[in-house]
Amino acid sequence: MYPLYFRSVSTRAEVYSPLQNASVWLAAWLYGHESTDGLVGAMTELFGRNSYREQPLAHLLHDVRASTDLLTPGPAVRLILSGPGQAPELPAGSQAAQVAAEVSAGSAIVLRGTGGVSHILVPNSSGEQGRNPSGGVMWRWFEEHNPLPEPAWLSPGEADALLSRATNEAAVLIEAAGGTRSDLPDPRLTVGTLADFYDTPGLPLGTPPRAAKLFARADAVAAVIETVVDRLDDHSFDPQLFSLWRHIRTARMAGVADAVLDYQR
Repeated sequence: MYPLYFRSVSTRAEVYSPLQNASVWLAAWLYGHESTDGLVGAMTELFGRNSYREQPLAHLLHDVRASTDLLTPGPAVRLILSGPGQAPELPAGSQAAQVAAEVSAGSAIVLRGTGGVSHILVPNSSGEQGRNPSGGVMWRWFEEHNPLPEPAWLSPGEADALLSRATNEAAVLIEAAGGTRSDLPDPRLTVGTLADFYDTPGLPLGTPPRAAKLFARADAVAAVIETVVDRLDDHSFDPQLFSLWRHIRTARMAGVADAVLDYQR
């Protein structure tokens, strides 16, 4: 019998966050590759109504533009994802870390400020993790003056290799145990439909191909996990599948870092 934790957790909340695409859109906008209208449209499709300090999205974008250091080398925008086996790359015990753990599954966007300050944006969604057009999101802003924990800084190739290897190992274990049930009318179609969900509303046109490929692989693996666990309701292989979560999150963070660096060039 597997622990109750495996049965009660939301698969989608662990393998997908709209912050991935939001981070890339913000970076593309900050570096002049996307218009404000394009960014606002993407943020609306990702989150629904965006509010910030009881003000509309324009006020958040004004503060983002004014606070972000675009001149220092390195990613000016970072995506932070966390979950089982992967602590958030936020200072332990900080207000940002506490709020992120409570309202966004430990996820956040970090903007590099001047003088070593980090500006941390945490979305407080009033609905299910993922696109939420009806409920909307309220953004919380925190400043951290101490250095944040260093990320893995994996290249897209390294993150892709880790995710591919972990996926292959999980597949071998599942196959050796006799495979999973397939009582959906068309499991492959279900996987494809879910992969489309993860990809919508898409990425800016200038997203580098390496990052886009990494996101696509993460989406595909996430869709397979959700199909088996949630749609087929087959929990026989939860440990094998759930071990992939950390690699999916790491791939998404590495893809965002690569996209931001490409926009900076």
